[in-house]
Parts: sequence; structure tokens; C-alpha cells
Amino acid sequence: MDFIGKVCPVCSKKFENDDDIVVCPKCGAPYHRECYSAKGKCIFPELHKSKQSWKEVYDKSEDTTVKNDKTKNTVICPLCGTENPKSYPLCKKCGNILSDGKSKRFPFDTDDADKETDSFYGEDSFNEKLKNLAEENPFIFLIDPMGGVPKDEDFDGVNGAELAKFVRANTTYYMPTFMKIKNIGRSRFNIPAFFLTGAWYLYRKQYIKGALISLIYFALVIARYIITVFYSMPVIKEIQATLTASGLSNPDSQDIISWALENSPQSDLWLILIPSIIGTVIFILRLICGFTANRSYYKHCIQKVKQVKKQHNGEGLLKALSTNGGVNTPLAWSIMVCYIIAIFAFSLF
Repeated sequence: MDFIGKVCPVCSKKFENDDDIVVCPKCGAPYHRECYSAKGKCIFPELHKSKQSWKEVYDKSEDTTVKNDKTKNTVICPLCGTENPKSYPLCKKCGNILSDGKSKRFPFDTDDADKETDSFYGEDSFNEKLKNLAEENPFIFLIDPMGGVPKDEDFDGVNGAELAKFVRANTTYYMPTFMKIKNIGRSRFNIPAFFLTGAWYLYRKQYIKGALISLIYFALVIARYIITVFYSMPVIKEIQATLTASGLSNPDSQDIISWALENSPQSDLWLILIPSIIGTVIFILRLICGFTANRSYYKHCIQKVKQVKKQHNGEGLLKALSTNGGVNTPLAWSIMVCYIIAIFAFSLF
């Protein structure tokens, strides 16, 4: 195939007669030899997975360009060939990222963990395109994966791109939150951490803290259940029977506690109150997790990214950050299942 006049997907320069051109053996994408050597591999793994050829996609985008009379104001997505207004930062059909006609992929996708690609998220040009697109199309909702944080923003020796690569999941929430913690020392209340407690920490790979909180939470829940079923309920039922026999129908909790304060030994009163006290402690533990989770995760990420950078300085850094960071979904679900099983098992007794 004659590639003269075609565009190199790396440098976006047209091939000329004297250029040293190499071709990907899988999809047939052409590159300048130096461009391919700089990347070390073909930049179109999407075509490899779908078993498409670069020529099919390129020809499709070429045909679309020829048919359009307004090519100066449009950008053709090189992956799906869809024509987009030049102000669009993302392809309206496939979601591929468009930057002045060049294609860039999401750098934080789980499937792309081994790709040594950098992100242009957070750059002024991208944010400006999002703003323009929102003004022109009020019904289109787009999210900057960096949450508006510049990729070169310094976080105690770690830049924004490295930090986002480590976080990977839900960067639109955590990057602005980290920026707020860094700049003004304030954080947000983390609702998932409030409800999931230790499971959330394990999900975010804070294993020691997550295991400790989970252990405390399980111990409190189990203790509350055992005391309630085997100690508190018998005392409460006995007091209810006494009050009913004395002529008080359907005594409520206030009646039971009032009677216990006047007539029951102190040990019985404590048996009635302890489950409520443990419930309050559990709620306080949830609040602590909710209020401190983001700050704890911020410190965890900074520490881990610095460790990874020491071990993988330069080559392999992005892959190492993605591998060491992200989330551990199976472990979090396992903890939740164990919690449900434990509660169900105790309910059988």
C-alpha cells in the first residue's frame, strides 16, 4: 500500500517519499520508524481487539472528510470515522478523545493499565473545549476525568497525572478533593466510607487500616447481636410481662426503661442499655470513617506513588502506578458477603 500523503498517527505529519515507514503487522497502521520506536508498539490496540485494519478506519474517515463541505470546522474521529464539530473534545459516537484532530485515549481505563500513555486532562485547551461544548450544547453533559485539576499540579512531590493514574477509579471526585485538601486543608464527607466502613478502605487498597476497622466493626456488630438476643431481650420480655400484668397494655421502650430504673437491679438495666450504646459507637465509627476517609486516602496515595516512583523511575512508571493503585473490588465484596453471612448465621440461633 502506498502511504505517501497519509498521516502518521503519532506525529500527525504526512508521509513523504524519503520517509522511513514501518507498518504494524496486526492492523497495518503506518508509522515513521522513529515514531514507532519512541512508542515501542502500535498505538491502536482497539483495532487489534476488534480485528479491524487501520486502512478500513482511515479510508472511512477519508470518505467522510471528502463528503463534508465544512471540513475546516470539523474533526474526523480516526477510530470510528464520525464527523464532529471542531469544538467537541470527545467523539459524539464512540467517545474517543479529540484534540485538534488528533486522537487520544483515556489514560485511566482498567484495560489500558499497561499503556505508557500520558494524559492531557487538566490542560487549558481541553477545559476550554468542554466549556465551549457546554455553551453550544446545553443538553450534553461531559466530565473532565481530572476534575479540572492540571496534570502538572504538584501534590507534595507528586504531579496530578501520576496521582490520577494511581487513583484510576472515580478521579472526577478524588482529584478535586485532593486539591481542596492540599490548598485549604479541608475535605469532603465520604458517603461510601460512612456506609461501608472497613470495606471501603479495603476497596481502596488501604489494607492495614481496612482490616483493623473491619475487625472492630464486626466485633461491635456481633457483640451487639449476641447481647441483644441472649441477654437484653429476655430481660425486656420479662419487664413487658410484668407491666402487662399490672394493667399497662403495649408498654413502649420508655415505660420499660422507667420501670427498670425503679425496680430492676443495675445489671438488668445495663443489659437493656448496652445494645443501644454499642449502636451509638457503631454510628460514631461510621462518622469517623466518613469524615477522615478522603484525607486518609490522600496521604495513602501520595505515599504509595512516591514509593512506586523510587522503584520505577522513568520506564514502566505509568504501568506500575496503575497496577499498584486502583481498587480491589473482589476483596470489598468478599467482606460485605462475610458480613451478611455472619448476620444471617446469628439469626438462626
